[in-house]
Amino acid sequence: MAKLDSSEREGTQVVTRSEREKCWIARDKYFACLDKNRITSVANQDSSVCANERSDVDSLCRQSWVDYFIQRRERTLQIDAMKRYRMQQAHEELEAREAASREELRNKFVKR
Repeated sequence: MAKLDSSEREGTQVVTRSEREKCWIARDKYFACLDKNRITSVANQDSSVCANERSDVDSLCRQSWVDYFIQRRERTLQIDAMKRYRMQQAHEELEAREAASREELRNKFVKR
């Protein structure tokens, strides 16, 4: 059994370079709109927010690409949020250690 290439699976012809570029530009505009409106999950999005940008993406990109772009963006946002959380935890832990160290030195050198 022969494998189907992506153009056969999508039911369309091969996408040209200029069509890909138009798709990527539309994607970037859509994601910029989502970022501007602080929307992290498309599933939880008000359908009227960024509707024009989403329409452009849907008309210029293959659906499989749109799905991939959105999944990748949401996963990247999750990873970034986890990194920020871990950095905040590390910062708080470092501050606590420094405060304990300062208190220890204060107790060592200040007569009570």
